[in-house]
Amino acid sequence: MTMLMQFGLPGGRGDLDGTAGTSAVELARISESLGYDSLWFTDGHLDSVGSRRVSARPAPIPLATAVAAVTRSISLGFTALHLPLHDPIRLAADLATLDRLSGGRVILGVGWPLATYAQAYRGDGDATPDAPDADDLPEALDTIVGYWRGRTRTVGGAHYRVGPTPAQHPHPPIEVAARTDESVVWAASRGYALLLSAVATTASVAASVRLYTSHGGQAADVRVERFCLVAESDGAAAERATPIVVRLTRRLAALGGDEHGHQTVGTSDLDPGRFQNDTAIIGGPATVARQVALLRDELGIRRVNLRPSFSGTASLALQQSTVRMFAGKVRPLLAVPTIHRVSR
Repeated sequence: MTMLMQFGLPGGRGDLDGTAGTSAVELARISESLGYDSLWFTDGHLDSVGSRRVSARPAPIPLATAVAAVTRSISLGFTALHLPLHDPIRLAADLATLDRLSGGRVILGVGWPLATYAQAYRGDGDATPDAPDADDLPEALDTIVGYWRGRTRTVGGAHYRVGPTPAQHPHPPIEVAARTDESVVWAASRGYALLLSAVATTASVAASVRLYTSHGGQAADVRVERFCLVAESDGAAAERATPIVVRLTRRLAALGGDEHGHQTVGTSDLDPGRFQNDTAIIGGPATVARQVALLRDELGIRRVNLRPSFSGTASLALQQSTVRMFAGKVRPLLAVPTIHRVSR
């Protein structure tokens, strides 16, 4: 029996078209028609690239709301909201409203931002490397979930209830973008799903799954992101991917391994050859299907978020081709009961 898999795509940041304001809406329509399970929106309005230049990026909840209005079934996920940086009442109300408007399609991904990112977001002035991290994520999450469960606030002897409540009961599913062993264990202990970064090596993903399941989590509740490029043949895919991977790994190395305000990987894992052959999923349809099947058959993972943009280093045409080829040529191969192991 083959485990049913679910596949998501990035829905924000204009990943498939950085110039058109309606790109996320068009992507949503196309993704739903192609059978993708979910679209994912990234938190953070600060984009630090190379020289640490700061620029704006779309706000995830309004973007997801626009997508909800033109779709019927595709889930709306967040990778990952920096809860301690938001007002808890406003965030609880905004997410609950989106969940109601979408008919219960929200997935709440949460994560710990880097200290430097948190300070820049809060306007605390010059951030220092040894500044305290936003370690109050558990408290912030408990506060928001508490509001959804009916917890009241008391001010001057008066009691107030935060509304609305989400359509999903008792609340939308929660996935933790864990970047340490401690956070993996915490997610498992709380019954939350796990969200693993696209730049995590295969060995790192396997280690996180083992740790998560050893503390009560289920492998089927692990979602892994993967940079993905599908072409008509392995040779064509490798030729197109090589310069893209070189650009991406150089950029991540210059940033010290952080992406979107999260520490994602050590610089030792950013060798372009290793990244292309081990971390990313690149090849013709059969090869890509075998690589995805390894995640399913060896690790028990059934949720994969594809990253065809390679963090903005792949062309729009190449991204669109990957999205369509994966849906039309890769996914049908994953319905075959047995897919032979590929050497990586």
